[in-house]
Amino acid sequence: MSPRQAGPAPHRRIPYDIKATQGLAVLQLVTAGATIRAAAAQTGLSPTTAWRRMWWLRDWLLPDRYGVRARRLPAQRGTAACPRGRPWIEELDGVGGPLNREGINS
Repeated sequence: MSPRQAGPAPHRRIPYDIKATQGLAVLQLVTAGATIRAAAAQTGLSPTTAWRRMWWLRDWLLPDRYGVRARRLPAQRGTAACPRGRPWIEELDGVGGPLNREGINS
């Protein structure tokens, strides 16, 4: 028997195309002036899920804004993989990345 790994059971994982579609729908509604709660009601998601989907999509598209190609999908905010703030994205936050803050205060 193999040891149990942390994280959701595989049958509960949402395919990335569905996450992106839901995130885009919420982002469009919020950008148009809706609240997260109203956007969630219109898309059939819970407010927490709507918030997570919107920020996951924004985090996924963030490297493109800086002209960097992301090599992997970001961690979803509000989960154990991303305990606080924006997820660490190697292409942006790593050595040589446009948002690297190492050495600034030294």
